[in-house]
Amino acid sequence: MLQAGGYTERVRWSAGELRLVGSRGRGVPLGAEPAWADLFRALVRCRSRRTRHDPRWLRRLSRQLPGPAPDLPAADGFAAVVRTDPVLRMHCAVLAARAEHAEPSPQHPEHPGGTIAAGSRALVEPGPDGAPALLKLLVDNRFEHREHEFGFFLERFVRPAVRAFRIALEQHRAVLFAGEDARPAFELSPELAVTGRVVATGVVADAHPVAVARGARSLRGALDELGAAFDRIGYRPFAAESARAGIERVLTEEFRYLQPRTARLLGSVAQLRPFAHTVESEQDELLRHVLHQVQERTRKRRWDRSLPQPAVVIDLDLCGIVPLRRTVEATRAIAGPRPGAPEGIPELAGPDSLPVLPTCAEATWQRFVELSGLGAQYPAVDWPAVHTEFSRALARPRELLRTDVVNAGLARFAWDVRDAGGQVVFCTGRDEQLREHTDAVLAAAGVPTAPLLCMPDGKAEALPELRELDVVAVFGDQREGRIALGEAFPSALTIRVQVPGLVAEREQPHAQRAIATFETTPRAPAPGPRLSHTHSLEELQIGELRANRSAQDWAVRLDHAESLELVRSVRADADRAADRLASSARSTFALDEPGTQEQRVERTLRALHHVLTRKQFRKGARANYQVADLRRDAEPFVRGDQPIDVVLLGFPVKQHLNGLKASGPLPDLAELGSLLRLREMHRAASAVHPPGLRFRILTDGRHFRPRPASITGAYVRKLREYAELAGIAEACAIEEVDAAAARRIGGDLTAERAVRAARYRRLLTEALRGLDITDDPLRTLDSAHARASEVDDSVAPALVLFREMLMSLVYSVPLPVPSGMRRGTWARLVYSDVYDLAGSAVPPAVRQARADVLRRAWHIVIRYLATLRVDEELGYEEMFPNRIRLTVSAARRGRCGFTYLGGSGLLPWQGTGAVDARGTVGADFAVSLQDQGFVPVYSALLGPRQPWFAVPAGCTVPGRGEVRLDPELVARARLRRK
Repeated sequence: MLQAGGYTERVRWSAGELRLVGSRGRGVPLGAEPAWADLFRALVRCRSRRTRHDPRWLRRLSRQLPGPAPDLPAADGFAAVVRTDPVLRMHCAVLAARAEHAEPSPQHPEHPGGTIAAGSRALVEPGPDGAPALLKLLVDNRFEHREHEFGFFLERFVRPAVRAFRIALEQHRAVLFAGEDARPAFELSPELAVTGRVVATGVVADAHPVAVARGARSLRGALDELGAAFDRIGYRPFAAESARAGIERVLTEEFRYLQPRTARLLGSVAQLRPFAHTVESEQDELLRHVLHQVQERTRKRRWDRSLPQPAVVIDLDLCGIVPLRRTVEATRAIAGPRPGAPEGIPELAGPDSLPVLPTCAEATWQRFVELSGLGAQYPAVDWPAVHTEFSRALARPRELLRTDVVNAGLARFAWDVRDAGGQVVFCTGRDEQLREHTDAVLAAAGVPTAPLLCMPDGKAEALPELRELDVVAVFGDQREGRIALGEAFPSALTIRVQVPGLVAEREQPHAQRAIATFETTPRAPAPGPRLSHTHSLEELQIGELRANRSAQDWAVRLDHAESLELVRSVRADADRAADRLASSARSTFALDEPGTQEQRVERTLRALHHVLTRKQFRKGARANYQVADLRRDAEPFVRGDQPIDVVLLGFPVKQHLNGLKASGPLPDLAELGSLLRLREMHRAASAVHPPGLRFRILTDGRHFRPRPASITGAYVRKLREYAELAGIAEACAIEEVDAAAARRIGGDLTAERAVRAARYRRLLTEALRGLDITDDPLRTLDSAHARASEVDDSVAPALVLFREMLMSLVYSVPLPVPSGMRRGTWARLVYSDVYDLAGSAVPPAVRQARADVLRRAWHIVIRYLATLRVDEELGYEEMFPNRIRLTVSAARRGRCGFTYLGGSGLLPWQGTGAVDARGTVGADFAVSLQDQGFVPVYSALLGPRQPWFAVPAGCTVPGRGEVRLDPELVARARLRRK
């Protein structure tokens, strides 16, 4: 009997052929080669004897590994690297030498009984029917049979090999598969389950070009061989995508945003050159600086609306748009015979051999002639006349302008400028007749709609539209144009764009601020896993973030006692912080000194204000909530020596519907940390006002959006359990906001709310009539915003908020997943650029999914804004006339801004709980945590279906059959102080 993928199978050897007989009696031929017989007989013998290792079995299997044994000194050194690199060991193992055999090491936590290594050649050996028998068996034996065979093949075979190769090269300067005839091997359990790790062979410790070339050839050769074998089996790839195309897609994803040195090494290898990609640090820093300046000026403009909107001006010609095809064809067009070159100029007929391609700019033509060597080789040619011919060929026919391409990263950069509150303005030297062609190129690339100024004369005086904007930066390829714009806007940065492969002007030696593309890196350059500290998914390059399916195999599972130990550690630190704050407040405001009743009340109010506006609690400027505001809210409670009512609205359910933010609907460590923060506030406040605080948490799980009571009820029940663990249950009342309103406002509130909400939904729908969110989404949102000036005051405020609200809520709508597709993979595809519905590279299924998401978000926003308006009319905000209102949204004057976990403005229910390497409890988006190398931590407090929080892989300790949390991390776990 053989246990495989959760099923009990029987292996039978009959008539010289090995067959796997399933529970339904059907036989699957596995092959007649002696190696197969040895392998399966050894497997059966090992299982029947219940022994962990069978040296004969391992020796026989080792014959299946390709080539000679790896260089043992290098392999031993690399084994130490794998053991110490937590991300690498998720995807890679080495063959650890034993007395009589070798097995993959370090041990895989899901397979404590040991694993085996099967070489790539063993996987593709044909069975009796000609199909690769072992590869087919392994794919058929996958545990998650709902997963598509092709996705399983890419994620369990291709990606681990590519990712391990990249991490070893980039982080440790080691080259895998670089030995003579060394090829990847793959780790299998004794039950023939694929673990998702590649076994390193032929390790070379020094990443020199020869070793990199050899390793790259071995890697690519093995992957192509596996892809061809997969195709021979007859599985159905995704949407007519061949196995080779899928492999190249994985290579593209894994080799993007490499360190420059790594990109140069791979760029010298033909097999991987097309996939090696990097962004120079100078370019990344410069573009991020521009975005930061836009954000800062937007922040100032929020408080002073008389300030102009920040803007970024981008020249399109040979800067934002690259006429690559037209340039190649125009270069070939001028290669014919001419005076001075009676036989023609063959170098121009084959532009690929030129060191750079020419441009139509006069300032660059002479330099092209020099750099290409054509001036010296053909001195009698009238090169200015050739330039005239080239410019004419480049401009004709006009329809070829639609073949131009957008410079890499332009669409994303334009989005980022808009997200930062700025405006992008494009300018071009083309005339108005070419506007339609230019707009078509930008739209096809997913560039958001922006003003396009046509300036055929190239004069800055033709830009009156920019006078009303605060121009932060100007991007252009020609020095003359940049100087003119710089003189018109002296405070703006002038940045040179030099498109790779095209000839550029000769710049002065001191010239600075140059970029090649508009790309920025999707992750911070700081080493090690870290939280993103973003408040919106808009700030993340979702499509460029890497998934980490193997992290699930290395998850930590805490029992009840271990979970409570972590809670006690965080709670103890919060109590110490509260005691320090209380001691400071009592000393600063002389609470222990004698005084009159009025003096004691005033001192208490000032001490309470000191506590409530400390950096660990405060959101926004401290000036927003003055002592006078606290006196208005809390003085009756202080005089009456009563607990002060503190009202909070929120805690709906986890926003998990697409998997980008959270993995399940229940509250996790982020919510528990939030309640511990309230405990800290209550403890500090109680030291200066002994009755303390009485928190009224009004949950809104069904207030703004219809949700099943079973889901919101489970969330609230778990939240109350957390309140008990946090030791704040007696000072904390958790109630649905509508139930509280029905009790305090009275009347038939439910029916009244329904009638009024339906009315406002009709009014909003009527005000937005004629607008279709799937027809140029950003322009439609701008139109919705503009209609605020055309409607009456009952709905105008809602339309002002409509654009901002949709661009936030769009990331929390349900997302149906196609059959066979993993939810995370599909969500990344859809949300990589959710507003791009017209791009030529967008697959039809993705385009349809984006349109569905936008339509759902449109209707959710209408319901949300209508609910806000009804709440205002019915007096929801005034349910508690005397109370401190903690607001977690945008801070306003007179409101006490509050942040649960410090750091970014990400609310606990909008993300996934996390503990970083320093032990700080926080929240981040699940998609970012995966990219950063965090692993899930499950707890008996929450159950096995949803992680309790995530932690960097380096903060775990792998053991035999399990992965534990680093005890030191538990001991230093704490809430963020600011």
